[in-house]
Amino acid sequence: MNRKIGRNDPCPCGSGKKYKHCCGRPAAPAAPASDAHEGAVERAVAWLAQHYRKAFATALDTAIDDAILDLSDDEAKEEKAREVLMTLNEPVWEQIQLNFTEWLLAEGDIQVKGKQQRVAELLVGPDGPLLTAGQRGWLEQLSTRPLRLYDITEVVPGESITLCDALDTELPPLLVTEHAGSRSLRVGMQIGARVMQVAGQHQLSGAIYPFAAWSGRVVQERLRGRMTEPVEPDEPDEYEVLEVGMEIMDGWLEQYLMPAPLPEIMHGASGEPLLFHTDHYDVLDWDVLTRALAAQPDVDGDRDSGWDLLKDGADGLRRSQARIESATRGRRVSVTYQTAGLAERGRAWFDALAGDSVKFRLREVSDPKGMLSKAGAVKPSAAQSAALPPGLDPETMAAVMETFIHRNYAKWADEPIPVLGDQSPRQAMRSSSGLERVKGLLRSYQDGEAQQAAQQGRREISYQFLWDALGLTK
Repeated sequence: MNRKIGRNDPCPCGSGKKYKHCCGRPAAPAAPASDAHEGAVERAVAWLAQHYRKAFATALDTAIDDAILDLSDDEAKEEKAREVLMTLNEPVWEQIQLNFTEWLLAEGDIQVKGKQQRVAELLVGPDGPLLTAGQRGWLEQLSTRPLRLYDITEVVPGESITLCDALDTELPPLLVTEHAGSRSLRVGMQIGARVMQVAGQHQLSGAIYPFAAWSGRVVQERLRGRMTEPVEPDEPDEYEVLEVGMEIMDGWLEQYLMPAPLPEIMHGASGEPLLFHTDHYDVLDWDVLTRALAAQPDVDGDRDSGWDLLKDGADGLRRSQARIESATRGRRVSVTYQTAGLAERGRAWFDALAGDSVKFRLREVSDPKGMLSKAGAVKPSAAQSAALPPGLDPETMAAVMETFIHRNYAKWADEPIPVLGDQSPRQAMRSSSGLERVKGLLRSYQDGEAQQAAQQGRREISYQFLWDALGLTK
């Protein structure tokens, strides 16, 4: 690594000023009279830069370098990650410096007279910087608060966020006072953070590690795997806390330096890999096809809303095995299956049912992992993202979405959901933490629908029916 903290570089404390005009200046000769904790990190960084400038810069550089080494055993990938690091835009680089600087203050070491010494001990020791009682208390608390992974279940912009621990689902939710970050964070996101206590309230320490959807879940699975590993008897609890924190930091940095790995996406009922198969047919006689479908006791729907082939699963839940819809202005019909196995069985079933009323044309196969890997590769313009499918006006599109949402979530309250630990919402809400997670899911559904409705210029579809099904109030 060649990138050091220069006098004209942005200050790692996140103030937005140059280092020489901020923490690079000599420490103030006297402490402020206030007993508040504000300024604790800035004062600590300024003191370290004044008394241990080289050791501090080296430790920060080494921490980032070590994180890159942890990302891969492939030297070529490591070198590529270093190249990408040097091309990151300034806001991202500043966030990296801010986050790793806080880690040094909380858990890191620097070399002092040939020996490694804990930074936190230097700062609150007898020879440390002049601090108010509030600032000293903040730095002491910072060194004891672990970096944890959280799910955001509620956001009140400019005021607060509600967090649920992503690993220990039994822990109660935390209401965190957060003025700045709450304006950019959204319900459903995962973040790494240290949660502090000040005057009976929870606050974030300052460094935040926001994760993209898939990246957060990958880190969560890694941490869960670590929890199942046997604990070495000679390893103290502090070591485990440190390892968890490093896993979060590495995963967060990996988002910027390496493509995020996508998890295997499985079909909930069959356990098969999710792989969408859509068979397209020309319709030769709609009356015959409609009567044939209506005569099937396990087929539900009609030509306008589409049909579903429903089967009872081993868990007692009734799920769709095939989705049948009119297409191309009624000249064709499409039949969609979610796995290869369902497609193989379903094709034989539908061909026998429809007989001569349809003529097979082609099959499309779509891998959801491939679709997700391309998502975001090309960012559509505002006009493109807002466009509706051809022939659909905003109200018609809203009606279609409303039918889809109500049909798709009809059994939601009693279906197992992975992010709820494979519990159903009704089961999960029996604990305070589970209840908050369920509410968080509902808020994230509504938030996503609000964004999509705004892009398409249509009315927003309400998920209130799910709240009502569970007897919940917002």
